[in-house]
Amino acid sequence: MTKNTSQQRPFQLLLFIGLILVAVNLRAPITAVGPLVPTMKGELPFSSGMFGLLTTIPLIMFAVLSPFVRRISDKFGAGMTLLYAVIAILLGVGIRSFAGNFGLFAGTFLLGAGIAIGNVLVPGIIKARFPERIGLATGAFTISMTSFAAVSAAVSYPLSKLAGMGWRNALAVWTGLALIGLLVWLPQRKLSILQQTNTLTVSHEPDKSVWRTGLAWWLTILMGAQSFLFYFFAAWLPSIALFKGLSPESAGYIAFAFQLTTIPAAFIIPAIAIRLKDQRGLISVVAGFYIASLCGLVLSKTVVPLTICVMLYGFSTGSCFNLCMLLISLRTRTAGRATSLSGMVQSLGYGFGALGPILGGGLFDWTGNWNTAFALVGLLIVTIFFSGRQAGKNLYI
Repeated sequence: MTKNTSQQRPFQLLLFIGLILVAVNLRAPITAVGPLVPTMKGELPFSSGMFGLLTTIPLIMFAVLSPFVRRISDKFGAGMTLLYAVIAILLGVGIRSFAGNFGLFAGTFLLGAGIAIGNVLVPGIIKARFPERIGLATGAFTISMTSFAAVSAAVSYPLSKLAGMGWRNALAVWTGLALIGLLVWLPQRKLSILQQTNTLTVSHEPDKSVWRTGLAWWLTILMGAQSFLFYFFAAWLPSIALFKGLSPESAGYIAFAFQLTTIPAAFIIPAIAIRLKDQRGLISVVAGFYIASLCGLVLSKTVVPLTICVMLYGFSTGSCFNLCMLLISLRTRTAGRATSLSGMVQSLGYGFGALGPILGGGLFDWTGNWNTAFALVGLLIVTIFFSGRQAGKNLYI
């Protein structure tokens, strides 16, 4: 037994590294777009709504494809399916950059499909291959994803201003990251979590569909509410700062601070959550952070207090996201079940999250201020509290 374990350790390390390098591709190609939109508007004959689609399309793909990922993975194997996902991201980023106006949207659909598959599969792989290190592996996955999301948002515009670059080449830079992920994941192409499930824990696999379990729906509601809040502020935080009288430079700084402070949550929350009997108390604390940050955002009118509140909000949304990803593993007994739950949670959760930028902007256009949108944010924070208290119970789906 010891011999077998020692033989598996190098494979597990390579798998861990492979997951990290896949994770860095699951947000960066999306967050790279926002800072470049003002430049793109000067060159392309599209309305603001059409440019908004460039960040909404990936969320639509998350909603459409996520329920089918378990079936695809069972047919082709988790390793090969994830390899295809990284290839789709690589090709999608290239097509988006260099295939003209049509390719801008076609490539976004393709990379969105790849990201959707990766989002759903990784929690199942973590459940299967790192059952005693779920907190560590989940934290590393989300840290990698959110860190590169922040880096992408920060460097895309400066890259576009370099000699000979422009916005197309600035977007194409992320093909390099996808290529690295592809090469590192290639040795894992034969990975199968279906075999892991069948041989180890099939007797525990429930027959009831996750779509028919109350706990799965509570977790889905939690994911949907936090996704809405994240994408609402990711889209409109600079505009909110400008509305409060801040300069464009300060607004950009605050948007970066928001993305950056989601990262520490990936270190802290999984480490705490995995040691608790259940996670109801932790979600209550996170909801309290949300409320405090929202009150500060409503009342603050200068850079320093607004930045502090935005950083607290970033930590809150990062905490809630990490809890959602961790609960997918903690509330299931097998990798297959985790993949099914992940498909449901992310499909509906990101589908609702896609409404955040649209509805938030619509409420501002309708009222001429952000107060109604902030009231909706408050309602969703209450939703996070109640759904989290249910999803945090020490039960299995």
